[in-house]
Amino acid sequence: MAHANPSRSLEVPATEPETVRILEGWFWMGSDTGHDNERPRHRVWLNSFYLAARQITNLEYARFLEATSKQPPPFWDDPNFSHPQQPVVAVSWFDALEYCHWLRKCTGRNYRLPSEAEWERAARGGLENKLFPWGDAGPQSLPDYDKR
Repeated sequence: MAHANPSRSLEVPATEPETVRILEGWFWMGSDTGHDNERPRHRVWLNSFYLAARQITNLEYARFLEATSKQPPPFWDDPNFSHPQQPVVAVSWFDALEYCHWLRKCTGRNYRLPSEAEWERAARGGLENKLFPWGDAGPQSLPDYDKR
């Protein structure tokens, strides 16, 4: 993660996300059996990078909204999605990009959105030749899949 000027110029402090290092290496990206936009399956090399360990919460995103006076995303006040510790939902790609720029200004660290390849490598969890990060069995095979 690149570091720039560490001064914090905004009045509302940002919470820096905990990050995990995704190691460099080759991986198979895409799927031969998935949607058309996942084909063809191909090898991709990525240098190591850092990714937030968890999604940005409503509480963290609220600091951004307060500091920038931006309008909240859809469902912001919906009780099903508004707990402070839940991940923020319905944020557009453009708003996520603005959040990264704001976080960079607040912290002096180079935050950005991951590329499609970076996201897929991280989501696969290091498994090769599997349909899902946990193996080939569908999500319904996971414990408590159908419980709410």
